[in-house]
Amino acid sequence: MNKKILIIAPHQDDEVIGCGGTIFQHAQKGDEISVVYITSGWSGIPHIKSKQKAIKIREKEAIKASKILGIKSLFFLKEEDRNLSLNGKIVRKLIKIIRQINPQIIYAPHQKEKDYDHKITYEITKEASLFSKTSYFPSLEKPAKLLKFLYLYEVWTPMEKFILKEDITKVINKKMEALNQYKSQLQYLNLKDAVWGLNLFRGSMGSKEKKFAEVFDIERI
Repeated sequence: MNKKILIIAPHQDDEVIGCGGTIFQHAQKGDEISVVYITSGWSGIPHIKSKQKAIKIREKEAIKASKILGIKSLFFLKEEDRNLSLNGKIVRKLIKIIRQINPQIIYAPHQKEKDYDHKITYEITKEASLFSKTSYFPSLEKPAKLLKFLYLYEVWTPMEKFILKEDITKVINKKMEALNQYKSQLQYLNLKDAVWGLNLFRGSMGSKEKKFAEVFDIERI
């Protein structure tokens, strides 16, 4: 049975860094994948003075990456960069999307990410996920009855403990192809080596073979 998968990303590129290989493997199985980008991401291109131009660049890059990974739909919530908070407005927005999609699994940044937007995104996701399954806020679609788990991924802060290791050796090149679409970010950060290195470490540690993996903590909702 095919699943519905929802990825929550603080910024455009976090979905690829944290779980791009796993996303593609879901797509290969025929699962239906959606991504929610919480912030507009404009601050990630500091040399672009026009805020709206920077937003369009980030969104175009996300669309290109999504096509490579087999993502079906994208939601851009366009919350202000570096100004996130756990508030009713953003939680209700996410509740509505979760109920519309009715996923079995939601992927989001783990709770100990040091980046502020990432940490708040986890809190927003946890709150919205819990409420999405209840009868509260009846105007925001019907309760999401299929949702059972949050899979928490790492971006800027490697996890000390994790429950699941997903082997992405066969699709690491597809993940890197998707990451390469975020050219606005690659001009500032050596993301390709960082991601390649982290996934190689996760996969090869404890193995005699060269492998790549993404790791996840899991919380039951």
